[in-house]
Amino acid sequence: MSVLRVEDLVKRYGKKTALRGITCEFTTGINAFLGPNGAGKTTIMNCISGVIPKTGGGVFLDGVDVFKMGKDYRRKLGYQFQSQPFYPGYTAHDFLELFGLLKGIQKEYIDSEIKRVLELVNLSENLNDKIRSFSGGMKQRLAIAQTIMGSPDILIFDEPSAGLDPFEREQFKRIMMELKDRCIIIISTHIVSDIDTICDRLVVLNKGSVIANDCPDKLCRKIEGLIWSIPRDELSMIPLKEVYFEDTNAKTVSETKPTPNAVLQTPTLNDLYFCGQLRQDIFAGGETA
Repeated sequence: MSVLRVEDLVKRYGKKTALRGITCEFTTGINAFLGPNGAGKTTIMNCISGVIPKTGGGVFLDGVDVFKMGKDYRRKLGYQFQSQPFYPGYTAHDFLELFGLLKGIQKEYIDSEIKRVLELVNLSENLNDKIRSFSGGMKQRLAIAQTIMGSPDILIFDEPSAGLDPFEREQFKRIMMELKDRCIIIISTHIVSDIDTICDRLVVLNKGSVIANDCPDKLCRKIEGLIWSIPRDELSMIPLKEVYFEDTNAKTVSETKPTPNAVLQTPTLNDLYFCGQLRQDIFAGGETA
């Protein structure tokens, strides 16, 4: 089993530090970076893939520095950018054929591979349609198809659900479940529902730092007894900045019962997300590499 390790990764843009010594490790399965916009998710993805140079630290595949592996490393990668470039005048087939050739897939196998990935993302009927006619969700699905072409060993998805409707998001999760036993999958998102039922390992980020890093079940156990549902008529009893909303529930994080009729809740990944932003001290000292 291959291991992709990010070790003390630092990235600076001039005087701004985007990544502050990130350390984490990924193996076969579905791994996720979860955090708000500006937390450093895209920067990490770009460093892992070699799109941008690091300032410090390293990224290692089975102990080998990926920045020294060059083409050997890139051949193992499939990367969906947050903003995927397209050629509006190309058909879906033309677009995937181009990327297939760039990936080194032999020409005689490209058509069957295009058919396979378009079926996975439910775009088979659009094989010969121009990309300019595609909706935002269709373009996003085409980007996913491009990423998984050639069955790479490492799949990186940066905000993959942008523009997808609820059905398409579920389809994306089904695809990830089909692939998880064969490759290392890394997903960055700020939408908890993208990974809530499929994630094997979760790294919670805030302001370029790792707040929590473990399997979701273990992280949820760390916040047991801290998540409360607050009745609407009691919301004025606590600062509104300490309140967040999940479906129809108003919630807060507290070691003690925050209002007279607050009800203790079983923690969810959504609660983990908000704990990482509102109460980072909860996870202090509990990170694992």
